[in-house]
Amino acid sequence: MKKTIFLLLILIIFGCRHYEDFTTYFNTYYNAQRLMKESEDEFQYQDTKFKVTPKVVFPNQYLQPVQDISTGPPPFMQEFIISPLKLQPVKTKLDSIIIKGSKILSRKSKSSYVEGSIYLMAKSYFYKNEWLPSQIKCSELIDKYPEGDLSPDAHLLFAKNLLIQRKFHSGKLLLSRTVDIAWQKERYDILSEAFRLQADLALFENDIKGAVKPYRQAIAQSDDNYYRSRWQLELASIYYRLGDWENALVNFQKVRSFNPDYLTMYSSYYYEALSLIRMGKYNEGESILKRLNEDQKYQEWKEFTHSGFMLSALLKGDSTTFKKLEIKADSAFRASPAMMVVYYEKGLQDYNSGKYFEARKYFARARNLRTPVYASADKMYNLLNNWEQRYKFAQPLLSKYEKGEELTDTSKMFLAGTLYELGANFERLGFVDSTIKYYRLACDVSPSFDTNSARYLYSYARVISDKNLYISDSLKDLIVERYPLTEFGKEVLRELGYTSNYIIDTTFDLLNSGLKLIRNKEYDFGLMQLKLLYSKYPEHALTPRALYVIGNTYERKVFKYDSAFYYYKLLLDKFPESIYAKDINLAVTYYLAVQSGQPIPDSLKERVIPPRTPIGPIKGLEITPQNNQPSIQDKNKTVEEGFNPIDYFNEPGKIIRDVKKIISPDNLVPDVSLPKNPLDEFKPKRDSTNTDVPIQENNMDKPKK
Repeated sequence: MKKTIFLLLILIIFGCRHYEDFTTYFNTYYNAQRLMKESEDEFQYQDTKFKVTPKVVFPNQYLQPVQDISTGPPPFMQEFIISPLKLQPVKTKLDSIIIKGSKILSRKSKSSYVEGSIYLMAKSYFYKNEWLPSQIKCSELIDKYPEGDLSPDAHLLFAKNLLIQRKFHSGKLLLSRTVDIAWQKERYDILSEAFRLQADLALFENDIKGAVKPYRQAIAQSDDNYYRSRWQLELASIYYRLGDWENALVNFQKVRSFNPDYLTMYSSYYYEALSLIRMGKYNEGESILKRLNEDQKYQEWKEFTHSGFMLSALLKGDSTTFKKLEIKADSAFRASPAMMVVYYEKGLQDYNSGKYFEARKYFARARNLRTPVYASADKMYNLLNNWEQRYKFAQPLLSKYEKGEELTDTSKMFLAGTLYELGANFERLGFVDSTIKYYRLACDVSPSFDTNSARYLYSYARVISDKNLYISDSLKDLIVERYPLTEFGKEVLRELGYTSNYIIDTTFDLLNSGLKLIRNKEYDFGLMQLKLLYSKYPEHALTPRALYVIGNTYERKVFKYDSAFYYYKLLLDKFPESIYAKDINLAVTYYLAVQSGQPIPDSLKERVIPPRTPIGPIKGLEITPQNNQPSIQDKNKTVEEGFNPIDYFNEPGKIIRDVKKIISPDNLVPDVSLPKNPLDEFKPKRDSTNTDVPIQENNMDKPKK
């Protein structure tokens, strides 16, 4: 009986669990999985990844340096970031996945699909570029299911989140843990991705040994020849990217010693041929490409084979063959990533030969697809495009200037600015001679009153410092002499060793400096700073205050009244409506009257306060209406005990000393006559106007007998 009950309980428990899993899967989890697959299919569609193709690898030494940005995702993580344009069609689906996952976590927390729901939510946040929520969900999955089937995926996604946020130290640690858990779970797909990220991060930090080490260890430890061949291909690709053709050639050949699939086999032959071509062994490289072109099982990657022939013709200098191959590529392989890298290299070749317009055309074509050369091609295209536009703007005025024709100041300023931008453009392109030429022209053309000349002189001095240090130093001295208050003037002052006390660049600095010096009784230096403010900025809003302080210092501190009057008069003439002018207006008028010897106007004379006559009698003194003479009220006191009010107007402090004479403590007691018996207040009172007639009592108030 007990066994039967126990079996029934087990069946009930497992039946309930099975029912909960069943309802969770078909009601929620299945739909979440479907939406994720549709979203990822949409990303692949937009990336035109309908078929698997060889990985595009390009030597780093031929890439133009792109501006290093210290913030934002590192370059090697850009491919994992979904752009807003790609995200827009699937954003609603990703939001729905997050909602469905939240429902499973809150309502079906005991089902078998919690781990998968958390991972789907983490991926959804990742695709939406919400790194921190994705990171939190990955951490939650790892904490709850450290040995789960999706733990390697969560570790890898966690590491990607950290690297995108530039948390490199934590990212390295997570990648190392990802490798450990992937080995344990035999997840070689996760291992391959983790190794690639480790290598990219090491190359980003210029750690060559660190980039190669993970693949070497993986190849040595693994028993699966399929994955060993793929890792061997990645290892060879690192040498190819570094321009180490011999090591790349050897390692590409090693790929075939394992058990590669068709794609890995083709990639090893293809890049082996490219390595030979870059080493100058064109015939050997082309013979491998011909075999690939004739082999039917590699026909789906003919665009890569064709790009190899184009690269060989380009590096050999066979322009006729290259042109023929280019025409065929334009019709047969128009949107091929392999063609993009060849077009970029062709653009570099034309650029180095001075064929800027041809180079710009190929750089424009190389930026049509996201490949390793995209950023460099985009940079070069923009620089050459900007160079052409600036050159067209500058050419008419430059030809007039070179012919000796007179130009207006406005035209000179415009021409100098355009020439400077041309020089800066050539500097970014790497042409030193052209950079010096256009910087020098900008310095010559620019009018001396134009403060932008400081920029032109500084740039010219900088680029010629290696060739002629004497001229460079002379140009910097000229900047200090003419433009000390500009940004570049301050920079030169710092280079020459001046302290910050010598760098005063605004009216506020001048005013503040002058006030501090005057406060410290350094009157001469303080006045010099304030006068400099007035001379350099005569119309500035702080100038009235400077003139006021100068005049006040001469008047109150230095006691040079003529100088004070001079600056006060300047203040009145130039800023009559300022508060400072209104403050010293009467003083200046009075000074002018005194200096002229004319009688002082009544409005400027010193006012005398008339004596004040008290209205009422004061203790000890009474003013009689007959003769306005005081009379003694208290016969017990003498006249000397009284006081004269006028004395207190002349000497206010006397009233404190004589307070007892003025007010007696007895007089402070109120004169209130209270009855001896309080009940007397309720007795009938007689009319004050008629003492003979008694006041009638109110009979209603009297008690009845």
